[in-house]
Amino acid sequence: CVDPNRFKLGECAVNCYTQWFSGLSCPQHDISVTEQYQIASAKLLRYNFIIILEMLADPDYAKAVENFFGVPGVTAKRGVFCERKSRKANKMVPLVIKNETMERLIDLNKVDIGLYKELTDCLDRDEYNNYGFPKFEPARFSNVSVKVPYDKYVEWKAEKDGGKPGKGEQLKRITIISDEADER
Repeated sequence: CVDPNRFKLGECAVNCYTQWFSGLSCPQHDISVTEQYQIASAKLLRYNFIIILEMLADPDYAKAVENFFGVPGVTAKRGVFCERKSRKANKMVPLVIKNETMERLIDLNKVDIGLYKELTDCLDRDEYNNYGFPKFEPARFSNVSVKVPYDKYVEWKAEKDGGKPGKGEQLKRITIISDEADER
C-alpha cells in the first residue's frame, strides 16, 4: 500500500479483520501487522460478550446465547434475500479450492486466524457439555433511566418534585411575570 490511492490486493486484502478491528487498515497507515493485532485484540477484549456467528450452528452454543440474553429464537430460520439463489448457484458450480490455494490463504491470513483463535479459545464446555455463559439477569440489562416525552416534561417534573416548580419553571414564571409587567 505504498500509493495511498491504489488498493493492492496482495498487501491490503490480507488479515482484513485485524486491519478493520484495529482501525489501522491499509493504505492510510504504515503500521506493522503485529501492532495492528495488538490494537485489534485490545479493542475486542474490552467487550463482555462476543458472539461467534458460525458457532450459532451448534445448538448448545445457541441455547447458551439465548439464556445469556433471555431471548428465545436466536437460531430461528429466517429467509435471507438471496439465500435460494446462492444455494442454487453453489450447487451448480461448487467451490473447489486447491490445497496450494488453501495453504497460501492460511499463510496470508495467519494473523487473522490467530485473532480468531484468541477470541474463541475460551469457549470450552464444562463437564455437563454446556458453555459457561451466565444466565440472563433482568437487572443487568434493565433501563433505569426515565423516558419522558419532551412535551410532557414540565408536568412530569412538577409531579416528580411534589408540585414544586423546578429552576427552569421558576425562570419561565419570572420571565412571564416580567413580560406582563412590561405590558402594563
